[in-house]
Amino acid sequence: MNKRVFIGFLVIVFALLGGWIFYISYQTRQPVPMQKITVDWWGSRHADATSISFTNWNENVPPQVPPNCGKCHSGNGFIDYIGQDGSAEFTIDRPAAVESVVACVVCHSDKADALTMVKFPSGAEVNFGQGDALCGTCHSGQDSGSKVNASASGYGDDELVPEARFITPHYAFSAAVWLGGETHGGYEYEGKFYTGRFEHANGVQTCTQCHDPHSLSMRKNQADPNAELCAICHPNVTGIADYRNIIVEGSDYDTDGTVEGMYHEIRGMRDLLMQSMQLYTKEKFDIGIGWADKFPYLFVDTNQDGTLSDDEVVSANAYKSFTPRLLRAAFNYQFSVKEPAGYVHNGRYVIQLLYDSITDISVATGKPVAGLIRPESDD
Repeated sequence: MNKRVFIGFLVIVFALLGGWIFYISYQTRQPVPMQKITVDWWGSRHADATSISFTNWNENVPPQVPPNCGKCHSGNGFIDYIGQDGSAEFTIDRPAAVESVVACVVCHSDKADALTMVKFPSGAEVNFGQGDALCGTCHSGQDSGSKVNASASGYGDDELVPEARFITPHYAFSAAVWLGGETHGGYEYEGKFYTGRFEHANGVQTCTQCHDPHSLSMRKNQADPNAELCAICHPNVTGIADYRNIIVEGSDYDTDGTVEGMYHEIRGMRDLLMQSMQLYTKEKFDIGIGWADKFPYLFVDTNQDGTLSDDEVVSANAYKSFTPRLLRAAFNYQFSVKEPAGYVHNGRYVIQLLYDSITDISVATGKPVAGLIRPESDD
């Protein structure tokens, strides 16, 4: 290839890239017919008044959402949180209404329009800009890894912490995963460096560049409305299920002998962490441990067979024997589970947390997992 042809090729590449960036930005600014907005919103989870997210407290006496839950589980509570009702900003000091969905007035008001800053459980504050700050406020998590240290202060790594409870980041904390070490959502081990925000690619770097704010679904490729937005850079993507098979860095992080999509690598690492936790609790307390997708999530595996039966997944059988080391690992295990799109938002950060937890547990068991790879950090 001679110099003139090469320069011409570069011009074409940059022109296409510039057109792509302009197109995505243009798409997010275009006015959408009100009828479509209404239909999209009514079909979204934010409008589902029957969802447990908005009805979990219906049986309370009186039926109301507690202040610590109201910001994200009541449209009325969010209005209180941002101070649109005349109350103090960034705080809720009274219960909120049940079955109060994320209606138009929640996100379209003077205070909502002015909101740019998102406060995270770790204490970090990040400027998301207008619009995206609304998303980040409720998708920031309820607790961060720093709470683990606070709850286990004064105890040695392998000392039993009396009356300790499983600390969880809650769920759907996509903003905390996306920003990674910038907001310290996971339990970050001392002396380790963690990747910051996942920059992804130009034009798909914010909440609303990727997600429609009313339907909540992924945006489509306007050049081909039947094609996925991600398919432009990932040809294997024909639907959302294909996101799981996108290979980002070509590393076999979970050492299963196959380089897989980030979703599968995270899942494999998570399985290894649970195996390490099970070995730890068996050696330390002669107690089995397992995870199930039901509160309080960690349960005693009474027969130590590595699986939880239906009769073991009950509140009375909740796992309660925690050391600081186990609390750290359990938090990161939950962190990797309860943001189901973590592999898209910042898979490298999630794997770093899992890797460090497995390594930390192996210090106590003396049985490290061979061949694991820790993703490099941007820092």
